[in-house]
Formats: sequence, structure tokens, C-alpha cells
Amino acid sequence: MLSISRRAALAVLACTFLLSGCVSPPPPAEAEQRVFAEPEDGAYPVTIEHAYGSTEVTTQPKRVVAIGWSGADIAIQFGTVPVAQGHATGIEADYYPWVSEAIEKLGAPFPSVDPSLERGEVDLEYVLMQQPDLIVAINSGITEAEYKALSEIAPTIAFPSEPWATTVDEHIQMMGAALGRPAYATQIEKDTTQRIADVAAAHPELSGVTYLHSFLPSDDGQVVVFGSVDPRAQILEALGLEPLAGTLELQRKAGDPASFTVSMEQFLQLNPDVHVVISDEDTWREAVAANAAFQSWTPVSENRVALIDDPATGLALATATPLGIDWGIDAIADRISRVVTETRGEGGAS
Repeated sequence: MLSISRRAALAVLACTFLLSGCVSPPPPAEAEQRVFAEPEDGAYPVTIEHAYGSTEVTTQPKRVVAIGWSGADIAIQFGTVPVAQGHATGIEADYYPWVSEAIEKLGAPFPSVDPSLERGEVDLEYVLMQQPDLIVAINSGITEAEYKALSEIAPTIAFPSEPWATTVDEHIQMMGAALGRPAYATQIEKDTTQRIADVAAAHPELSGVTYLHSFLPSDDGQVVVFGSVDPRAQILEALGLEPLAGTLELQRKAGDPASFTVSMEQFLQLNPDVHVVISDEDTWREAVAANAAFQSWTPVSENRVALIDDPATGLALATATPLGIDWGIDAIADRISRVVTETRGEGGAS
């Protein structure tokens, strides 16, 4: 239930935002089931610490608004389908395919979508109209001012320390606490680890293969490389791949970030067994044609490139959420495996 002070705040916000006059937002559709799991015993009340303070959640939320990256994805994993979320980044759809499939399996209504809930300045009026009882912005870039405004609408949970720097494990643990399923959060992590291990066991040829995962070279000759602390790299290593010693050294010199930028000269000195890159084929061909040095780089000239050219599969690796991993891990492993076996002489050119 909303407190008197929060009801008053909502009324003020409604008066401020609604152009048609000082009226309350429409009531939520109570018949729409969006929560499909009961809270665990003793889950509430819970206080969750974050960058802007702490937020108390007293009962299981029924209408959740997800702000930022992967919040809706992870909430759905816990059996709660948000009332609103941002647009799926990187594909021509409102929802990632694994999110759509999970919602359809639950039989829930799909969340409404607003671009401001993904990145940029949050549309407070839009959030208000959703009548949320919890706002999760655990992996987002909301400002402190936005946090304070959102908190007047509903209890709001921001990122744990830095904007856009929440790890998947942190996201799962904080979401699990907020949605009343902290023990299940741990089980999700165990199940995901086992899922990757099962795929790795089916691909023993990947064990010990050195890899480099990066973006394509930019026009100015710089390359963004993903370090071993990045979730994408951690998934690849869980499949049995090993990071190059040279990559680890560059990562150390950069201060051990999740990703770091190297010069083309530094990049060309690296020689992995397989180069993993997410790109469509046209962009890949253009990048190779535009850069003679990249074209002659040994992994490229010897067809040792695992090109993940399906946008959704690439995003499953990039988001690294349990739902996304479960959906995409087979295709990722199969693509890398094909390159490894072909370049070992067990097939034709990649």
C-alpha cells in the first residue's frame, strides 16, 4: 500500500505532468497477472543498499518498472514481468527473443516500451502513468536527481556503485532480494553455470583454445578489446577457451577494466587461435577491406575468426543474462567450434 506521503507526492506529480488537468493516472489493470512466483519465507521487509542510499521493499511488488539494461530480462527470470521497460538494444524489435519466449511461456501481458527507460533522460510522466509499486534501475545511468524524482513515484533501486557498471551477479542478487526470492537468485547462478558447463562438455575441442574477443577496428585505428573480467569473456572461458597472455598483460596495464582500447600496432601483435567478433557479414567485409593491416593479421588471413553475425545471438553473449545465455549459448559454442575444427584441418575454410 502507498503511504499518505507517497500518495500526496503522486498527486503532485500527476498535477504537474498531466496536460489534461489535475487528475490521477488511470488505475492499473488488476486482472493482469504479472507475478508468477510467491516470495520466499522471511523475504520481506528487505533493505537494499545502492549508490544513492538504501531502499526498503516491504511486500512483493506487483507492478515493476525496469530502467536501464537487462532489468526486465532478469526480473522475468524471477517470475515477475514488468509493466514497462526500455527498447531492446541492437535488434529491430521491442524485446529480445529470449524475453519474448519467457513472457509467452508465462502467459503474461508484454511490458509497455519507452526508449527513455533504456538510456537517456527518464520520462517521469511515462513512469508515473504505469502506477508502479517498484522501480528497478540496477544497471542504469540514472542521476541522483532522477532517483529522487522516481522515488516519489515508487520505491526505487539504483545501481550498487557506478552507473552502467553493475555485474550480472550483482544484478541477479539485488533483483532477487527486491522481488522476494534471494535464495532463488543463488540457484539461478548455479543453473547458469551448469548450463554452460554442459555445453562445454559437448565441445571438448574448445578446451585450451586461446581466444581474443574484440570489436572491429575503428576508423582511427583503435580496437576495443574485452578483458577477462568482462561477462562476455567469462562465458567464453567457461566454455573452455583461454585468454592470451598478451591480452592479459594489456588488460593489467590498463588497470584491469572489463574492456580497454589498444592501438592497431598492439592489436596486430596478438595471435589467438580464434578471434571472436560480433558483427554482420557486410560490416565485417567492409572493415577487412578498409584496413590492409587488419586484412593481413594472421587470424584473419588464416580464417581463424568466429564471426557471430546473428544480432540476437551476439546480444545474448553481450547481455550475459541467464535467460540470454540459455537461449544463445549453443549457437555461440557451435560457431566457435566450427572455426576451431576447420582450422585444425578437420574441414574446409571458414
